[in-house]
Amino acid sequence: MPRNDTEPLVVSDDEAPRTLDAAATEKTSASSSSADEEVPHLPPALDYNSYRWFILEPAVFLMFFARYLIGAVYQNQILYQTCVTIMKYNATECEPLLGINRDESEASKKIEVQVQEYSANIMMTTSLLESIIPAFVSLFLGPWSDKFGRRPILLTTFTGYLTGSIILIIITRITMFTNISPWWFLLSSVPSVLSGGTCALITGIYCYISDVAKERNRAMRMVLNEASLCTGMMFGNVASGYIYAATDAFTLFFIASCLMGLALMYVYIWVPESLVLDHIPTGSRIREFFRFDLVKDLVRTCFQRRPNFDRAIIWLTMIALTIAIFDMEGEGTVNYMFMREQFDWTIKDFSLFNASRIVIQIVGSIVGMVVLRRVLKLSIITMAMLSLACCVLESTVRATAVYWQEMYVGMTLGMMRGVMGPMCRAILSHVAPSTEVGKIFALTTSMESVSPLGAAPLYTTVYKATVEFYPGAFNFISAVLYFLCYVLIAIIFGIQKSMGSSSVYQAIGS
Repeated sequence: MPRNDTEPLVVSDDEAPRTLDAAATEKTSASSSSADEEVPHLPPALDYNSYRWFILEPAVFLMFFARYLIGAVYQNQILYQTCVTIMKYNATECEPLLGINRDESEASKKIEVQVQEYSANIMMTTSLLESIIPAFVSLFLGPWSDKFGRRPILLTTFTGYLTGSIILIIITRITMFTNISPWWFLLSSVPSVLSGGTCALITGIYCYISDVAKERNRAMRMVLNEASLCTGMMFGNVASGYIYAATDAFTLFFIASCLMGLALMYVYIWVPESLVLDHIPTGSRIREFFRFDLVKDLVRTCFQRRPNFDRAIIWLTMIALTIAIFDMEGEGTVNYMFMREQFDWTIKDFSLFNASRIVIQIVGSIVGMVVLRRVLKLSIITMAMLSLACCVLESTVRATAVYWQEMYVGMTLGMMRGVMGPMCRAILSHVAPSTEVGKIFALTTSMESVSPLGAAPLYTTVYKATVEFYPGAFNFISAVLYFLCYVLIAIIFGIQKSMGSSSVYQAIGS
């Protein structure tokens, strides 16, 4: 049976029942008692104490497991179809591009360079398609979710990804009988794009966490969510090469669709609405979604004057997050091609590297939170700065790498990079009032989603210009931009030190 959204969920540290009301977390005890009178106390059907830490995380794990199971194989399918349909090489010459076996011959490398130059345009178009529309949708999404709840957003985005994977299965099935233009693969991105894509998914997830987590545990909850996300990525990367080698692309995409289906079922059955239903307006939610008043409200909220340096802190944090995503999106556009060209890696090699990187990132994030934050009492801002310093070191090592072992050295230096996103979002959730978190997260994810508009063309252009003599040159761009992020967070650190008497600044500085 689907979960009853009117049932309260227990998430309090003292094991006392508490409804998932975003506004209630910030109210005084007097206002809390008033809210309690308005919300009916229904007896829970299950023991919700067991969901204190893991509510949304299993669905996040399954979704990112499926998405990264598809990742590299999807790119290989585009490379192969480009080779046979666009470049007009025969199947034997193009077979190494499927990424199953190595071919170190000069002829094969020459073909791959030509194919990659064309395929990079398709990858760039995919990045742009998955950025423009979701960024626009997210501007409506945040204010709408503050009024109508987070659960509809999660259900819609999960459904969009599942539909896209089904389309990918159909396209792949067709290629088993005849070769088609690689541009047809873009169709698989359409459903997720129209449902808000990663932009909507991340907004929904972090708004949900802000609703259900108490203030002092919010940063840790965000890191745990990031750990579940990264674990899904790790399993997807590891399993991808082995499943692909043992079966084929069609089977792998089918397995990914099944995982997405399980994630959708989990959200539908087990994830309740995080806002109190009595506070959610009735009426047409679809008509309300397309009101431009929501966008005006979002812009007004993000630009309005705030006490002390709150507005400056919000914008510095949002810009730092956007630049960091700019780096990651740009690298993601050309990383696989760089690894193949520089080190002649297969999908298994690439998947193993990504999985190792994620394991190191998860371990580094959790150990960093426990040792540095809990034991040594480092502040949220300091943790963000350490994470960005790790990013700078990793990108520098990757840029100068000559041997594949150096890539693993770089990943070890960047072990705390996974802390950056949760810490920055924790800063936003502390500085912004609970009633405005959805709007600020929505604008943040919109800015992050738009970043590939510049990242994909920039990194693709640099890679194409340097692939023949210095394939890793694009990593220098990442190192410089991560250092810029470090400077922005350092400015917030300075503001916090100068205004430490404020309760908000004490929260982000402790």
